[in-house]
Amino acid sequence: MKVKEIGIKEVHYAEPSTILSEIASIMKKHDVGIIPVCEGKKLLGVLTDRDLVVRCMAAAYVNPKACTAREIMTSNPITVTPDTDLEEVARIMGREQIRRLPVVETGNLVGMISLGDISIGLSNNSLVAETLSKISMPAHAKVRGMAATFSQK
Repeated sequence: MKVKEIGIKEVHYAEPSTILSEIASIMKKHDVGIIPVCEGKKLLGVLTDRDLVVRCMAAAYVNPKACTAREIMTSNPITVTPDTDLEEVARIMGREQIRRLPVVETGNLVGMISLGDISIGLSNNSLVAETLSKISMPAHAKVRGMAATFSQK
C-alpha cells in the first residue's frame, strides 16, 4: 500500500517569518505537534512541539514573540512522496526516530503522514510495533545498541 492510498490530510503550515508564539497557537488550535514551514507550497522545514520547547523555551535567549520559524526550524526535513510504500515509510520512521513525515511532490508539500496513519494502513502489525519501538528508544540506548533500563526505588 502507498501513502496516497490511505489519504492525504489537510495540512496547516507556517511561513518562515511566522513568530513562534503564533506557531504554538496554530498547533493548539488544530491539535497537531508538527507544523511544516513553507514558502508558497515549497517545503523549507518543519517545527515540532519539541522544537519549540527545546530550541526556544529552554534557550533563555530566545523570545517566542520575536523569534521566527526560520530561526529554529529543522531545514531540509526527511520527506516521502505519495507513491512511497507504507513499509518504507515505517522503516524511515524507525531509522530516523520520527513519528510524522511531510509528504511532498515535486518539492511541494501535499500532506503529512504519521505513525498512527501507518498503523491503520498496514496489515503488518509487527512492523508497526518494531517501528514504534525504534522511535521510542532513547538516543543513548540506540547508540549503545541496548534498551535503557530504569531502577525502581
